Amino acid sequence: MDRPKTPGLNRPKTPGFERSHTPYGRPKTPGTVETPPVQYFQVYLRLRPSSQQSSVSDSRFISAIPGQSTSICVTPPDRARTRTIDKYTFTKVFDESAKQLEVFQETVLPLVQDAINGRDGMMATLGVTGSGKTHTILGNKEQRGMVQLALDIIFRSLDSKMVDYSRMDIVAFDHTDAVVLDWEQFFGRLNSALEQGNVSASKRPTMASSTPAVPDASDIVVETDPRSGYAILISMYELYNDRIFDLLDETPLVNPLARRKALLFKKPSAQSQWDSARDQKKVVSGLRKVCVSSYSEALQVVEHAQTCRKVSATNLNLASSRSHAFLQIEMKRFSSRGVERGSSSLHIVDLAGSERSRNAQTAGSQLAEAGSINRSLMTLGQCLASLHQQNSAANWRSSKLTEVLFSNTFSGVSKQNAVMLVTADPMGEFNSTLQILRYSALAKEVTMPIHSASSLRSASVMSGGGADLFSDAETDSSTSGGDGKDALIVRLRTQLEETESRWRDAEDRCLMIEQSVREEMAEEMDRRMEEVRREALDTRVKEAEWRDEFVDEKLEILRKGMEEELKVYEDPEEARDAARRISVLETENEALRREIATLKRERQNRSPTKMGNRFSTELKIGRILGGIENTS
Repeated sequence: MDRPKTPGLNRPKTPGFERSHTPYGRPKTPGTVETPPVQYFQVYLRLRPSSQQSSVSDSRFISAIPGQSTSICVTPPDRARTRTIDKYTFTKVFDESAKQLEVFQETVLPLVQDAINGRDGMMATLGVTGSGKTHTILGNKEQRGMVQLALDIIFRSLDSKMVDYSRMDIVAFDHTDAVVLDWEQFFGRLNSALEQGNVSASKRPTMASSTPAVPDASDIVVETDPRSGYAILISMYELYNDRIFDLLDETPLVNPLARRKALLFKKPSAQSQWDSARDQKKVVSGLRKVCVSSYSEALQVVEHAQTCRKVSATNLNLASSRSHAFLQIEMKRFSSRGVERGSSSLHIVDLAGSERSRNAQTAGSQLAEAGSINRSLMTLGQCLASLHQQNSAANWRSSKLTEVLFSNTFSGVSKQNAVMLVTADPMGEFNSTLQILRYSALAKEVTMPIHSASSLRSASVMSGGGADLFSDAETDSSTSGGDGKDALIVRLRTQLEETESRWRDAEDRCLMIEQSVREEMAEEMDRRMEEVRREALDTRVKEAEWRDEFVDEKLEILRKGMEEELKVYEDPEEARDAARRISVLETENEALRREIATLKRERQNRSPTKMGNRFSTELKIGRILGGIENTS
């Protein structure tokens, strides 16, 4: 009985594209109808204009497909391990000529509309270091980024409906254990901290007048609820080495050497009146939230937070982000009576770029930071791959990054709307860029060169893998016609590509595991050294205290002994005789003093003719004085 043919092999061939695959090359099951994958969020691709500074490859390996705005082709360079040409599909592909406003209108503007109307939204950028993520999010000196455009449209749409912070108890309506401040309070505390810490002018927030005004989005206005008033709260935090830190905390400015306090990502301790226990979303507890009333105030808060973010210079990027940054724009809605009607948040996330240590030439703390970034991004890629393959068991709780990104997207009743924007340099580092595209693409198609089955068979036998790759049934079916041969070649090439991909993934995982083990051992060694140092210090303190106590006891014994030895036995009779002698001597001294006084008066009353007896009188007085001294 002949084996049924695989559906789709007899259709007309498209030149170059031999077989279609579900994400990441998983083949279709013969005889089944494949349902389209569920898109949990939209994934966009933006290509960066290549430059001499950012170019790593000798030629472009990413090219757009004419007439298709959702797909690209990746052609490996000559020295690459793989030789297959891959086609990746996204929600939309922005080429090098795409403007900031065009990207904003397609990706962020729908999220802004949903956030104003009460639904949470998140937009994150993903790509290798130097691919243009931070430029897309924050722009540059000439043009604005997604953050500035989103804040501009939010405040112009809500300009006449902003509530007064002084008249509303905004703190009472916050259920996330946050420190809520208005703009004046925040910058008052910030300026005080800057003065105490002697912070340079580069860390001080700049005025909004220096922010560019292009691209112009003044014609974009979002419809709002006419019966509601709004309050805007800005907060910003970073995920550094898998720990969450508040970028608006002024404490590190006062004492830069002090350890920053890590925050928790959890469900709030208090439940708001419109959230049920099932619909309660996770939040970062203990953030500083600044209530702003204008576009310029919001920009100053964001610019200050950006200066506090961890960045450093590497061989690939002079200002490489060493942490994942999260900007939260929270919009609270109030009724005309001042009762809170709801709250929604828009998160704009700037993920740090993946990098290879040999290319970035990192060492020390930078190498540890890169290891943490690569591990979190690898886990993110695995979650994206599982979601695109409709795998409901995607373990997004295995990493702090994926937990923060996806907790409110895939849990609860009211799920947030999420957008992923992938940035890529067509002449950048090939392997890292290809890995990002594989993880994030919604679909993939492989292009195979046509080879004969006999040459493939001989090559496989020479490599020692012929018994595993070919079976008699496959050989018979492959030689029955050109379609069977082509299908066999495509299948084997696909298996080879998947094996190479798994091999590269295993190498990356081994490198990450080695780096993780080294970091853990270093941390353990530091901890043990600190314990030994503290134990030695405690021992020295105890020895010093024991010596002090020993010396005090010896001195006390010596003092008591000396008191006993120096104690004099007093005889009462001798004491009375001594007192009588002292009394007699005092009486004699008093009589002599009176006699001396009498003699002095006589000498003064004598006439000048009696000066001849002066010597004898003085001699007599001297004898009397001498007797007094001897007596005393």
